[in-house]
Amino acid sequence: MTSARASGMKVMLLQPPSRFSKNVARDLVYGCWCKGRRIAAASFPPTTQLSIATVLRLAGQEVMLLDAQADRLSMEQTRDAVRNEAPDVLIIPTTTTTFNEDCQTLSEFKTNLPKLVTMAYGSHVTFRPKDALAKEGLDFCVMREPEWIIKDFCKALDNGEDGKRVNGLAFRSGTGIHVNPPYPWIENLDDIPIPDRTPVLNYAYFNPLVRKMPWTTATTSRGCPGRCIFCTSPFFYGNRLRFNSAERVVDEMEYLKKLGYNEIFFRDETFTANRQRVMEICKLIEERGLNMSWISNTRVDTISKEMMTAMKRAGCHLIKIGVESGSQEVLDKINKGIKLEQTRAVFQWAHEIGMEMHAHTMLGCIGENKQTVDATIKLLKEIEPTTVTSGAFTAYPGTPVFSMVEAKHPDVGDGSQRDLAKIHTEGFFNKTFCDLSDEEVGAAVKKLYKSFYLRPSYIARRLAGIRSFADVRRLMIAGTQVFSFAMDDGE
Repeated sequence: MTSARASGMKVMLLQPPSRFSKNVARDLVYGCWCKGRRIAAASFPPTTQLSIATVLRLAGQEVMLLDAQADRLSMEQTRDAVRNEAPDVLIIPTTTTTFNEDCQTLSEFKTNLPKLVTMAYGSHVTFRPKDALAKEGLDFCVMREPEWIIKDFCKALDNGEDGKRVNGLAFRSGTGIHVNPPYPWIENLDDIPIPDRTPVLNYAYFNPLVRKMPWTTATTSRGCPGRCIFCTSPFFYGNRLRFNSAERVVDEMEYLKKLGYNEIFFRDETFTANRQRVMEICKLIEERGLNMSWISNTRVDTISKEMMTAMKRAGCHLIKIGVESGSQEVLDKINKGIKLEQTRAVFQWAHEIGMEMHAHTMLGCIGENKQTVDATIKLLKEIEPTTVTSGAFTAYPGTPVFSMVEAKHPDVGDGSQRDLAKIHTEGFFNKTFCDLSDEEVGAAVKKLYKSFYLRPSYIARRLAGIRSFADVRRLMIAGTQVFSFAMDDGE
């Protein structure tokens, strides 16, 4: 745990532990997006929390960051740490699948610290603030982008106000639950300071996709050009795209290099959404002689062979890409906006260039059946990505898919009854829009993992690619986790 002394409010930014999983990925602004062995025990630094912390420190607040997961703290130890620090305000990232557990945790904190003000940001509290505040433990919902909202809230408290006039907040009042108007978008992302990484310099986060240690993450844009009906991102960001300038991106890379980091995992929804910016970033990296490796996300319709070549030359060694399904009919029904031919072409370029590729798929999509599951597995074997993850297609509040489920099954409520133990490993009302039961969706995910990873040809290829002891360690940890996930009913 780290803290910085200043003259203002005492604010704690907490990455809470979970009762259901040892590793929960909460690095993105939406809150938890995955957990457990399905993602090969990967963990991520809390970059969004670091961004908020940096903004607050520069505004004169006393800020402390507690990553209870990285510190391997139990729930009891976390409660003790919060009680001992006695912050005025405690802020967590939350999402639909962790919300009930998070509220329980916040309630326990408030038992020991009755005057503690609790805040949560993320997708769930953005799209369902009234449902969120109907439960105990949470005082304020921070809707959409958190940095400026939280800064203004803490400033209001410093001035003796209650903070309830700050736009972008929802809270309880004497007349019920009140939802303020939205806070204006942060139009120029370069105005957000580069997140100070020094609070987490001593933590060793593990990710099997990363080549060089130590590593960290960065986010250089907000929004996505896609309009997939299952994803909260377009709706969370108002169907708009904003970017850090190429100069700012490379400035942050230089800062991270000086701190000792050797690799960056760019967590943008679609890093390649602006072709001109990507090419300029690659040019600046080469001009400044930055010897760093990096990973980024893309869509098959926003990348070209020329761009991929430039990225490879500038240090990118792996691209994550949403393949989603091997059925064009399914892709069309979820409004993915891509063609299977584009997917095949992008992976062919990658093989020619020598770029590693990570493919993500979903099973239990709209129109899914046993034949389309087999088509997805067949496609993966054809395009041969370096690594694969798959999960259960899930309806989240704020998306058209959730509205579809809600219309037919009002008992879905706000969706938060689906606990973290089953996230992405079991269906959730999937029978509403596909031929597979929730249990069959979970079985299909395991089938895909077995079919792809347990092939002798795949295992031989990965073993042949080992170049160092670090590669051996990564493969052993990730392989053990994925194998155990595929073979049993664990998390």
